Amino acid sequence: MWRYGALLPVEAHWASRLVVGATPLVDCGDDGGVRLWVKDEARNPSGSLKDRATDVVLAVAKRAGCQHAVTASTGNAGASLACLAASQGMSATVVVPASTPSVKLAQIRAYGAKVCEVEGSYDDAFDIAERMADDASVCCRNTGINPFTREGKKTCAFEMAEALDWRVPDWVIVPTGDGNILSGIAAGFLDLYTLGITSAVPRLLAAQADSANSVTRDWRACDDAMALPESPTQVSPDTVADSLAVGRPRDHFAALHALRATRGVCVALSDARIMAAARDLAQRFGLWFEPSTAAGYAALGECLATGRIPPRSHVVLLGTGSGLKSPQCFDAVTPGHLQDYVDAARRRMPDDPGYVQSEAQP
Repeated sequence: MWRYGALLPVEAHWASRLVVGATPLVDCGDDGGVRLWVKDEARNPSGSLKDRATDVVLAVAKRAGCQHAVTASTGNAGASLACLAASQGMSATVVVPASTPSVKLAQIRAYGAKVCEVEGSYDDAFDIAERMADDASVCCRNTGINPFTREGKKTCAFEMAEALDWRVPDWVIVPTGDGNILSGIAAGFLDLYTLGITSAVPRLLAAQADSANSVTRDWRACDDAMALPESPTQVSPDTVADSLAVGRPRDHFAALHALRATRGVCVALSDARIMAAARDLAQRFGLWFEPSTAAGYAALGECLATGRIPPRSHVVLLGTGSGLKSPQCFDAVTPGHLQDYVDAARRRMPDDPGYVQSEAQP
């Protein structure tokens, strides 16, 4: 991803020993009447898109003389920090809620990072990690606190556009928890458009879990009031998509701005539909992703059912992390097909809380 160093906030001579980025854009052909590609971020060193953010964060941290890094995480960001810090000989601490999947904890520990488990939520872990970084020699990677996470994630948008010969898709589907990936993808496409490299900006579809739908709620509210809320709506996550289990999104303002700037849409999905979509992606395309990515695929079915995404659209689904990170989620799921999700969505009542949410005006 350092090929895009001219558009990053730190010098491109960062001596990363691991190759972050350059992940494939998998052509899945016609699916449900749209042309679908999947950006396979599971190919990154620690198995998730979070490596893009971590690589830039650590580049800045080393330039500033930091000797230690800390982050709060539900799993992926922590594994990413542990992995890339180890490759640079930097020590790291990861603060996680006790509900973090054991597989992700094992991955963090394998890289030698110190794990601090807290009895509480991700939001509790976030506050503790922030306090650990009071010392100037400690870098805090926390999403929404460290601005360089967004800078790293925007390189994913650069790669999507480049793979499509600088013709952007109509839609990009982004699994959304804290909102930082959403704001990063928007920043990348807006950079390309501002520089005249592309002639358009894709619309973004934010996919959330029903119980972790803070961004969806706030987007509906700000669309009605025509003003962005000052603070995120607090929710109580209880979802199989642990990467999306955020009660108080720390990048909520930037996420809402990203949706407004791209005329975006929010969708919240039940765990049952998320897991059925996960099995479908694996069995139809050979792409085994964690449940957060599957939320995006289920969201595509919702939007096709309502006509929000019209036939023959070009759509990219962001595959955020490997299914190997959440293997316990896949034991009792009945496979389906995208058309099944479309048909089911059409049978649901329009006032269902999980129905497609409102859309910003151009």
